[in-house]
Amino acid sequence: MSHRKFARVALRNAGRVLATSLALAAGMAMAQPVPLSFQASPDVYKVLAEGDQFRVIEVSWKPGQRDLTHGHPAAASYFLTDCKLRFFNPDGTQRDANPRAGHAATQKPIASHEVQNVGDTECRLIMFEMK
Repeated sequence: MSHRKFARVALRNAGRVLATSLALAAGMAMAQPVPLSFQASPDVYKVLAEGDQFRVIEVSWKPGQRDLTHGHPAAASYFLTDCKLRFFNPDGTQRDANPRAGHAATQKPIASHEVQNVGDTECRLIMFEMK
């Protein structure tokens, strides 16, 4: 390979590496952590008690109410009322859930989502989050 051709190939590859690095850096700059539920939507999530290891949160969505983007550490929930909820994920996917009063569930940490009460009655639960 001639010196001139080698220089062109090297320059082209350096440009690709630079473009890829800039794209990755921009993505990392935009990927900032989201607030916890009670920080993002204090009208929905109210901290009732907290200690060194756990936080107890009262959660209440009015009919049609949608909270703001937030995340959760590992948690457990106990539903006080029947609920019709829609979960919105950052990738644009959605899923519906219809937990009944008395239903208990555990969850792994959630990096980011939003939740909407799609029912016609208030949805209430108690959440126990690990700190």
